[in-house]
Amino acid sequence: MYAAVKPLSKYLQFKSVHIYDAVFTIHSKCTVALLLACTFLLSSKQYFGDPIQCMRDHNDMDFIHAYCWMYGAYVSDNITETPTPFGHERCKPGGYGGTVPLAQRRYLRYYQWVVLVLLLQSFVFYLPAFLWKIWEGGRLKHLCMDFHQTAVCKERSNAHLRVLVKYFTSDYKETHFRYFVSYVFCEILNLAISIVNMLLLDVFIEGFWSHYVDAFLAVYSGDWHMWSSITKRVFPKCAKCEVVRFGPSGSDSSMDTLCLLPLNILNEKIFAFLWVWFMTMTFLAGLKLFFRLITICHRGVRFHIMRARARLMPKSHLLRALQNCSFGDWFVLLRVGNNISPEMFRKLLEELYEVQSQRKCPPGAEEI
Repeated sequence: MYAAVKPLSKYLQFKSVHIYDAVFTIHSKCTVALLLACTFLLSSKQYFGDPIQCMRDHNDMDFIHAYCWMYGAYVSDNITETPTPFGHERCKPGGYGGTVPLAQRRYLRYYQWVVLVLLLQSFVFYLPAFLWKIWEGGRLKHLCMDFHQTAVCKERSNAHLRVLVKYFTSDYKETHFRYFVSYVFCEILNLAISIVNMLLLDVFIEGFWSHYVDAFLAVYSGDWHMWSSITKRVFPKCAKCEVVRFGPSGSDSSMDTLCLLPLNILNEKIFAFLWVWFMTMTFLAGLKLFFRLITICHRGVRFHIMRARARLMPKSHLLRALQNCSFGDWFVLLRVGNNISPEMFRKLLEELYEVQSQRKCPPGAEEI
């Protein structure tokens, strides 16, 4: 099993330069790795067996399994799971004499598509990270990489520091503004994907979110019987299947059988975890956008964030270092600060202070 998910370890390796913040990383990269791991688990027959196993005294069982998998099994009130003396459950046909009216059937349309939907979700959740990686264009890597490669070489590190000072005292306001807008767009896309994913998942697995609210309340109260009763309505472990084929005279003949759905044992636990994960991701993405809105509207918040990263550099020095610093400049400078040591970042701001002190402050100069 480790060999199946081993490629994900490289995907989650920490990079020396971080182009995403913590919430962005968890939302896009960690969620993608989680969904791919679930996909590998559900598609590994060697661990969980065939996805459907039907019970019928018939020679052509391969045909029956394929038919029920393709056309879908169904559940009804006449198929129940009753407890056995050993504590587990068994399938028991109920009271329609083996025939269930069409109006009473609820076909499990989602069962065949779970693996593909999880795989599609992983691609969709990766989209903001993919777009940002393209739009970012390696800017942070060029600005910060030398500090990681030359940490033991003081002269080269100081030389690169002077390059950064020259970069941030040049006029890149328009470029930095586009850089910031692109990042915020990806953050909005993260939140939009989370919300749309929750809505579509509720359609895909009928009433998924409403059912699992009650299920988690049952777990909180310690009522595991209620948990089992609710989850098996969403992810039943056995279902009925009606196989239609041509008889000897050319007319339709049908036979029904009970089928086990082994993957639903895993599905109910995977989607219980994903329920919590998606809710958390949506909350964090919304909270991050709210925080972003505050930083856009409140100049003082931006200043204090920068000062905290600069290890409480004197206020007057920091104000002079950041004079004429636009919001885009502030954002790029803060991203650089998140990728180098606080000591080196403070040294960068002190160098900016020295350069700005030698210049005459123009009337109406903007401070962050």
